[in-house]
Amino acid sequence: MRGTYPTKNAEGDLHRRYTLCSSGHMLGLDVHDCAQARVDTYLDGVLEEGQVLTVEPGLYLQPDDETLPPELRGIGVRIEDDLVITAEGARLMSGALPRTVAAVEEWMGNLLEG
Repeated sequence: MRGTYPTKNAEGDLHRRYTLCSSGHMLGLDVHDCAQARVDTYLDGVLEEGQVLTVEPGLYLQPDDETLPPELRGIGVRIEDDLVITAEGARLMSGALPRTVAAVEEWMGNLLEG
């Protein structure tokens, strides 16, 4: 294998080999609002009504990872959902977006036409 990638450690973090970033972040005045905030107010903070965050797990297969079949190398997929915290829990703001390949292609085609 040419590249050097994280492997399973004592905590069982094998997934980190293909997930190179965190699973989400707050949204606000800056796209990555609070990214440099203190851990106790950001990572360990309590969500409050009116706050907005994105949940964006990603899967990134590195182009030089020879442990993968060649046809999978270099592929990256990220699914992003944006949520607003409400008094009842959270509201998925991106829920009306298309979720299948066919629906995304149709949606994009309609955007290009009009």
